[in-house]
Amino acid sequence: MVWLNVDRPTKKCTLHMNSSCTYLLKKSETDNKGIGNLKRDGGWLSFTDPKLAKLYHQSNLPEYEFIDHC
Repeated sequence: MVWLNVDRPTKKCTLHMNSSCTYLLKKSETDNKGIGNLKRDGGWLSFTDPKLAKLYHQSNLPEYEFIDHC
């Protein structure tokens, strides 16, 4: 499983594929950022394949910068 961190304030989508990544280990739901859904400031979305995450970005948030983090 891979995770796409959608950050609306900075207009960035960051792909995380390494399960030991510090950012993945620290992810948590907040009032403004969801896990599995998007809230006001964005959220963490899971995908079975990195290609699906990239396709989601291209289809839904093409104006956001795409970052392949790990």
